[in-house]
Amino acid sequence: MPDPTIDAIKSRIDLSEVIGARVILKRAGRLMKGLCPFHQEKSPSFVVYPDEGRYHCFGCGKSGDVFTWFQDTQGLDFADTLKELSRRTGVPLPERTVKADDTPAPESQAAVQALAEASAQFTRQLLDGRDAGEARAYLRRRGVTRSTIEQFGIGWASDEWEGLTTALVRRGFTFEQLELAGLAMVTEHGRRDRFRSRVMFPIRDPNGQVRGFGGRTLGDGVPKYLNSPQTPFFDKSATLFGLDLAKGPIRQAGQAVIVEGYMDVVLPHQEGFKNVIASLGTALTDRQIELLRRYTRTIILALDSDAAGQAATVRGLEVARSALGMSARPAQGSIARGGFLATQNAQLRIAVLSGGKDPDEIVREDPARWKALIDASVPMMDHKIELELAAVSMDEPQSKLHAVREIAKFLVLVPDPVEWSHYIDRIAQRLRLDLRAVQSEVTRAEGAVRQAMRLESARSASQSQARATDAQLTDDGGRRVGSPSDAPPPESQSPQPGVRPATSGRNSQTQDPPGVEDPLERFIVKELIANLRLIQHVRYIIGPDDFLQSEWRIVIERLMVLPDGETFVPDEMIGRVVDRLRAPAGRQMPLNVTREADAHQVPSLIAAARRLRERRLREKIRDAQYLLQEELPPDERVFLQRQVERLASQLGRVHIDQSRGTAFA
Repeated sequence: MPDPTIDAIKSRIDLSEVIGARVILKRAGRLMKGLCPFHQEKSPSFVVYPDEGRYHCFGCGKSGDVFTWFQDTQGLDFADTLKELSRRTGVPLPERTVKADDTPAPESQAAVQALAEASAQFTRQLLDGRDAGEARAYLRRRGVTRSTIEQFGIGWASDEWEGLTTALVRRGFTFEQLELAGLAMVTEHGRRDRFRSRVMFPIRDPNGQVRGFGGRTLGDGVPKYLNSPQTPFFDKSATLFGLDLAKGPIRQAGQAVIVEGYMDVVLPHQEGFKNVIASLGTALTDRQIELLRRYTRTIILALDSDAAGQAATVRGLEVARSALGMSARPAQGSIARGGFLATQNAQLRIAVLSGGKDPDEIVREDPARWKALIDASVPMMDHKIELELAAVSMDEPQSKLHAVREIAKFLVLVPDPVEWSHYIDRIAQRLRLDLRAVQSEVTRAEGAVRQAMRLESARSASQSQARATDAQLTDDGGRRVGSPSDAPPPESQSPQPGVRPATSGRNSQTQDPPGVEDPLERFIVKELIANLRLIQHVRYIIGPDDFLQSEWRIVIERLMVLPDGETFVPDEMIGRVVDRLRAPAGRQMPLNVTREADAHQVPSLIAAARRLRERRLREKIRDAQYLLQEELPPDERVFLQRQVERLASQLGRVHIDQSRGTAFA
């Protein structure tokens, strides 16, 4: 059965008013239309279905309900979205039984608090410490003001062996807690502070909570930059420096700029370029891209033009290719060349910083030049092609072949056949090759690329197993969403935009009444949770966007990136779903099984997945055809007609696959 809390929240929300606070919507029959907030367009292709509580963009494919709207536009996870909508609507969150092992360990809570205390102490030492004169002089030379120091929490770690440890132990922390936080360590000489004689940059999560530190030495110390070690609270591959301050400006600017160093973030923010963040000195990772995609669809890599910078660019492109490719939902269709269509959910651009100067130097000396460099950024594909073609020896056939195969890794992500053909033609002309030969080689290479992308996704998901999944359903104090202290007082809430009175509901003539869930979605989720080996059979048939129920969609997102044979941690979200799947009889249900599927399971599941995909494609075609009945500008009408043709092609492919398989009973 569906979740009554979520249904109650949706019944009190007028989605058109919520979205209308951000997007100018115009009525078109029973629909509302406007320019899509998720990609740039001149003709409106973003449609809101007020009676059904959902939205869909025919340009970029973005769709969802009020929950996904808040997650995508405000960077909230599901738990925070649930709390925010509960507050707005006055629907109380139910009290849930909290198991003993669900409560964060006291040691972990204390370690997180120790990080905050350490950050405050480092800042005090920088501003007032007697031994911090050199650090203050360094920051003055770099042009950092006191207000910026306070905003970023920049600090100074003294030269004492145990200065921080001693101070925090006096405040009630244990050495073990400081060690857990990555602030102290045991050496052959005894207990020591991890950071000494360094300018300190606190690394905070998107909510502003300190999770780790980066320290820069001012002398000849090695390494020049020292980050906190991997801890339960800090993983630099999944963290971006400055994101807590930049997430709002990123949304406003519609793009995020990634640089390499701490000061490359601090100075641009001080000069007004507040959408700048840093990747902590590592190559850009897939998890960092996933984190950024909460706030923007456009990511700009601003890197040096020297050899090291170019190498970092290439590493970033490789990771981005994998992350963007695997995050997309492949769909079969004639326009997809070989039956594969990847819809990019983010756009990566490259800004090359020439002149050998770092971003902070460029911003400080000439802010207009920095803006021009960012504005001149080029799409990832264009930069990748130029990088590869520039390295080709025109007299060596193998050099040309290598370039074509490398570029094919990125061409597989281009969904539009016209754009794809443009790049093929460009490559053929530059390499002086026959166009058909290039097309043939790229098409052949794409098959290998798709398999490699699956392996990359599996490896990435395997590395993500240590992620604290409970973090998505807890607040900053470690309390479970839905605990008594979180429940909002229903009577004290003031009216919010888009919130209906409690007595109102959705139009029953256009949608099933609240409380009715899709049995097909339920069947697929239940089968996948019960036996994880089944995931591999439907991974390239359906995706999260094919599931209308918010919780089903989130579960599918987690399952689809799970490597074959791995298990997932059944946090409260999974537990909630399992409880619903067991109801009403309360029978036991297998969970996390990795056994071989029964002979009938795979055909039944594949057939169900194809039926669900067919259903969603029919809905999209219906929606586009409905819009075509309206008075539209010629370019918008042509665009929608092409969309219908593409969707119909995909639907035809599904029908062919269905005719070859076993019908779902």
